[in-house]
Amino acid sequence: MGLRENITRERGKDLLHGKATALRPRASLFTLSFKLSMLIVVLVLITTLVFSLITLRTMDQHIMDEVMKRAEALGKSAAELASYNILSHDLLGLDTIVTKIKSANPDVVYVAIVRNSMTILAHSDVGKRETVFIPVSDSVLMRNSGDTIVNEIKSGAADYFDIINPIVFQKKQIGTVVIRMNKSSLLAAKGEVRRQILGVLAAVLALSVLSIVIMSSLITRPVMELAKGVEELKEGKKTRPLMIYSRDELGALTASFNEMTELISRQRTELGDYARELEQAYIATVKVLSAAIDARDPYTHGHSTRVAVLSLKMGKALGLSKKELEELEIACLFHDVGKMRTPDHLLFKEGKLNRDEHEEIMRHTEDGAQILSRAAFLHKYIPAVKHHHEWFNGEGYPDGLSGEDIPLHAAIISIADAFDAMTSIRPYRPSWSQVDAVREIIRCAGTQFDPRLVEVFVRIVKRLKITAQAAFVRN
Repeated sequence: MGLRENITRERGKDLLHGKATALRPRASLFTLSFKLSMLIVVLVLITTLVFSLITLRTMDQHIMDEVMKRAEALGKSAAELASYNILSHDLLGLDTIVTKIKSANPDVVYVAIVRNSMTILAHSDVGKRETVFIPVSDSVLMRNSGDTIVNEIKSGAADYFDIINPIVFQKKQIGTVVIRMNKSSLLAAKGEVRRQILGVLAAVLALSVLSIVIMSSLITRPVMELAKGVEELKEGKKTRPLMIYSRDELGALTASFNEMTELISRQRTELGDYARELEQAYIATVKVLSAAIDARDPYTHGHSTRVAVLSLKMGKALGLSKKELEELEIACLFHDVGKMRTPDHLLFKEGKLNRDEHEEIMRHTEDGAQILSRAAFLHKYIPAVKHHHEWFNGEGYPDGLSGEDIPLHAAIISIADAFDAMTSIRPYRPSWSQVDAVREIIRCAGTQFDPRLVEVFVRIVKRLKITAQAAFVRN
């Protein structure tokens, strides 16, 4: 693993500890506008379909009634005219009647005038005169209005109507008029009417769908504008005033949202100012506290500040962000806060510490972590304070962490703390020269210190013009 990966491991802690944000729902093709349009289109389609069926059925019945009325009128008029010709045995007159009816009505297949004995007196097909008229046996009665009977005849080639009217003279039936009409005229009329109705309904449906799309867009546009504004507000962006498209309830809601957004933005700005003031006061307090900690021991006066200066130089060389550098600086000032619980006789002892005394001194890392744990906003500094005495090979304290498990800030502070401690006067020993201190840190690379951080440290002390050439000479 390279140095850059080592630097960024702290940045990934939030993800490793499960501090992941909720996933936002994926954008759907089925938007509110689409759903609203589809709902109204379906309703319009159903309404149009029902209306079309009712209209077509009504028109079919109306056409049928008109055709039947015309057929009945033809039959009755033919029966009235034929009665006098039958009584006078005027066969020529009967032929004239059937010929005129047939020629005047293209949908009439034939006209026949039949005696009571079923002999044909006159027929539009002259060859059938004086033959026996045989009624169709499989006809279906469609109408019986008293004087007129209408039968429907279905055949393989075409469908027909037979209109049958009695020829009556002085209340006595003297014959029958039979008119056969082709049903094609009725079907043609129905087809034409259906085409016209369906054409009109299709045009109405197309206009309805277009109107629905436009209306749904007008309705959902304010909603989408509100949704966009909410998203911007949630992401902390400075939102613009939303466009108010109407003066209805949605318009009132949008206006209220604009007022709320302005209020939240103003409060957010004020909170940001308060936070900056609080942070500045907090940093000042930390520096005072750090100075108070160092003041307990005249031998370590200014130690935390010097550790912070050197650690920040290493952090900048590693490419840490501004926020990470600020946290590193505060952690440096806090790194020995646990020594507030360490008795003075141990801190100022000139001789060598025994085992129990050494273990009590070692507890300052855990004491520091416990002190910081009492304030939630100080928790982020606990890893650096608790583990700045861990060794790269795992032989440090308090938890015996090693390698990449040691927090980056703690590993940086470990080197800066050791360097300042070695170059400072202590009750039990004189100070080391900077050259010797650098040599010792290089010697401990890979055991006590992270070798990659040691390389960075060496580059730093070179820039600080520390005379460390001798430190690079192999023993």
